[in-house]
Amino acid sequence: MSQNFRGTYEHTLDSKGRVAVPKKFREGLLGLKDDYSGEELIVTFGLSGQLFIYSSDSFDDFCQRYSQLDGGDADLLDRFFCASARECQLDAQGRILINPQQKAFAGLEKDVVWVGQRGHVELWSASRWKEALDAVQKGIYLASSERLKDAYNRISFN
Repeated sequence: MSQNFRGTYEHTLDSKGRVAVPKKFREGLLGLKDDYSGEELIVTFGLSGQLFIYSSDSFDDFCQRYSQLDGGDADLLDRFFCASARECQLDAQGRILINPQQKAFAGLEKDVVWVGQRGHVELWSASRWKEALDAVQKGIYLASSERLKDAYNRISFN
């Protein structure tokens, strides 16, 4: 399912590391359902210190797109995205559990922001999201590495 996500939603990470996925994003990622309990999302590292969230199918499609890249770029992206990917099941309240490694990578504490971004959703710490917005206004793209950013930019999303 090809979906363009948009909007930002402020939420809170609870003491167990669970966060509610906004209804609009649940519907876009998983389709319309009466009950999302047990449905699975893929959570992986993002390029700017955030987390990327995909449905299983859209993550597989994403990996297939970058596997077409020449040279070591596909391997580089695999080591970054696939190695950090975790399957997260939604509970009855529409929450997912973020594991400690991903929480640490993204600097997630209590206040978090869900962000719609093309064909995936992002989860940011509220403070990093503010820094990212400030950087964008200055024309700066925050990335964990220039090589990762360059490889990611060569993926065809058409």
